[in-house]
Amino acid sequence: MTAITPPNVPFSASGNLLGYVRYEDDASEWRLNNPFAATLRLHDIKRSVSSARFIWRDEVTGTLYPMLLPDMIDLFTTATVSLGVTKGWWIVGQRGKNYGIRRASETEVVTEPFAEQTTEDMDCSMPRPHLPHDITHSSRAYHCDGVRVSLRHRAYPLTEDQTS
Repeated sequence: MTAITPPNVPFSASGNLLGYVRYEDDASEWRLNNPFAATLRLHDIKRSVSSARFIWRDEVTGTLYPMLLPDMIDLFTTATVSLGVTKGWWIVGQRGKNYGIRRASETEVVTEPFAEQTTEDMDCSMPRPHLPHDITHSSRAYHCDGVRVSLRHRAYPLTEDQTS
């Protein structure tokens, strides 16, 4: 079964993403399904009648997110998981009545205008040479930790040769 990206997703009263919803009233809150950046740690594995879910915990907020098996396979083949921890952009997908996070595609991540990156966002322990942190043109590039980031557009200073 192919995953769809629902416009709204169910959350519990404690703020965790629900992995299965039989009736709409089962969820305490329905939130917009926006892509989000997070560092996740593998927390648990749950098995039900129709699915297996890997439970990830957000390192900052403590929020729990289920991930379905096909998305877990995609994660292991396209991303880095080190000691049970992975970073990236995530969005919720739906297969039948099951919900789970998956890696957000490039087009899903660039839904908002380009944002200024802070120094904290650009902290890096990777040896040089690698992608410089002071890029000032509008582009999408891989940050040093492998996460795709959007950089804010800034006008280039024009020289006399370019103005004519």
